[in-house]
Amino acid sequence: MVYYVEYVFLENLIIDFILLFITGKLIKRVIIYKRLIAASLVGSLYVVLTLYMGKDFMTYFIVKFSISILMIMIAFDSKGFLANIRVIICFYITSLLMVGIISALYYFTSDKLTVNAIIISLFMGYGALHFFFKEIKDRLSKANYKRTVVIYINGKQKTLSGYIDTGNELSDPVTGKPVMVVNIDFVKDILRNSLYERILDFYKDESFEKLFVDGSINLRIIRFNTISTKGEKMVCIVPDRIELLDNNLGSIDAIIGVCQRKISREDYDVLLFKKILDWEMENSNEYVN
Repeated sequence: MVYYVEYVFLENLIIDFILLFITGKLIKRVIIYKRLIAASLVGSLYVVLTLYMGKDFMTYFIVKFSISILMIMIAFDSKGFLANIRVIICFYITSLLMVGIISALYYFTSDKLTVNAIIISLFMGYGALHFFFKEIKDRLSKANYKRTVVIYINGKQKTLSGYIDTGNELSDPVTGKPVMVVNIDFVKDILRNSLYERILDFYKDESFEKLFVDGSINLRIIRFNTISTKGEKMVCIVPDRIELLDNNLGSIDAIIGVCQRKISREDYDVLLFKKILDWEMENSNEYVN
C-alpha cells in the first residue's frame, strides 16, 4: 500500500482541526482559529513522523497522550488543573465517539470510506454530543431547583416535591406573602372533605358564599394573569406552617394556592416561587458571616 505524505498530512490536519473545534464548542471556549490550526499542525506532524521514522516508541500511549495534551494546550488557554482535566476528558470523549462513528461508516460502506464521509460523520458526532451535553446540563439545572416541602394544615402534614419556578412571582395582595401553587388532589388528604368539595364547587360556579361558610381555615381569593388569560381566580389557603427540608431554611412565610390543573408532567407536585432563591442566598451569607 502506498501512502502519500501530503494526503496523510492534510487528512489528519482536517480531522484534528474538527475534533478541536467540536471540543471547544462543547466546553464553550472562545475559538481562536490560529491556535486550532497550530494545534492541528502538531497532530498532523506527529502522524507523518510516526510513519516515516517507524519507531515503536512513537506509538506508545504515553507519547500519544503527551502529544494530545500539547495540542490541547496550544488550542485552548485553560487556566487551572481542573479546567485542563475537563478539556482533556471532553477531547477524548469526542475522539472516541468520532472513531466509533467512522468505524461504523467504514463497515456500512463496504470499506469505501472517503474524506468527505469522515468529515460528515464528524459533524454528525458533534450533533450527537451537543444533544448529550445539553441533556445532562438540563437535568443538572432542574435538580438544582428541586426542593422538598412539608405543609401543615389543621394539625396534619403532607410532604411534597417542589420545583422553583423563577417566573412565579404570584403574591397575596393583602399580606404580600408569596404563593406556592399545588394541585388540590395532592393536599386532599390533609383538607377536610367539606373544604375540598367547596373549593371544587367554587371553581365551577365561583360561589363565594359556599366557600367561606366555615372559618376554621383562613382562605384567600387571588386574581392573577397568565400568558393566555387575564383575571383568573385562585383559592389560597393560609397554612399552619410550611417547611423546606433543603438548604437549612426551615419554616418559610408563604401561602398555598390550590388549583385543579396538573402542575407539571415532571416529578414534582408543588410550583414554588423565585423568592426562595433570595432567602437561600441570604441564609448562606449569614453562615459565611
